[in-house]
Amino acid sequence: MKYVQEYGQDNYYDDIVVLLGTGLRVSELYGLTKQDVDFKTRCIYIDHQLCQTADKPYFITSPKTASGVRTIPMTDAVYLALKRVMKNRTVSKSERIIDGYGGFIFLDKSGMPKVAMHLQNYMRGIQKKINRIYGNSFPKVTPHVLRHTFCTNMQQRGIDVKSLQYLMGHSNVSVTLDVYTHTDFHAVQETFAKVAANL
Repeated sequence: MKYVQEYGQDNYYDDIVVLLGTGLRVSELYGLTKQDVDFKTRCIYIDHQLCQTADKPYFITSPKTASGVRTIPMTDAVYLALKRVMKNRTVSKSERIIDGYGGFIFLDKSGMPKVAMHLQNYMRGIQKKINRIYGNSFPKVTPHVLRHTFCTNMQQRGIDVKSLQYLMGHSNVSVTLDVYTHTDFHAVQETFAKVAANL
């Protein structure tokens, strides 16, 4: 994160903070409009995503599954990141409406809504810089790794599996457990000690 904050050509720092603090899919993040973020209750409402294909540059779809419709609470870091994005958001005179949605929060330099490709390209560029400095031993980091990291961090901090499934928007808890959570002996040992102390 420090590298992204200090050496990034285009600042995607807040995008990454929000992804690491919410577990959102990138298309859900970039689909966020002003109406989807409630700073009073500190909640983010997810019921759509912004996508792009070679044939269709912008379009709105429902989340990946019905379970993808959800409300995500904001941590302090996410709250502050979204406030910064809103403060620095520059809008052109005619704001883009896509399939009835407008007021997109995350915009590129030209005032158009960002899409997943923006962050993918940015992270590829950061990866090249890191490899030049540290060599190719640095693990590959993609936008989806941020979602994995959120899930793993939440699981290791003791959130219950059903709550984690809800936050991730998974239709099946086995996806949450098998695909996104990674643990090691140290994490198991810590969790075991906490539980054992209450037996």
